[in-house]
Amino acid sequence: MQWISVQERLPKTFEPVIVCREIGGGAVKVEQGYKDVGDWWKVYGTRTKQVTHWMPLPEPPRDERGRAERRNT
Repeated sequence: MQWISVQERLPKTFEPVIVCREIGGGAVKVEQGYKDVGDWWKVYGTRTKQVTHWMPLPEPPRDERGRAERRNT
């Protein structure tokens, strides 16, 4: 997977993705979020306009039958 610039293309609204956002002082943070309404993004309960890049979430691990693995809790 490769990073996609928000200037190039945006994900579907409310689709969970991995985002890279500026947090000040030249620092960046990588975390899960989604494109919200307008120019806003929602990242861990915070609304921001500082997202610069995004990528789709990876597929979950699969068992030998091809089903998504579940954790025992």
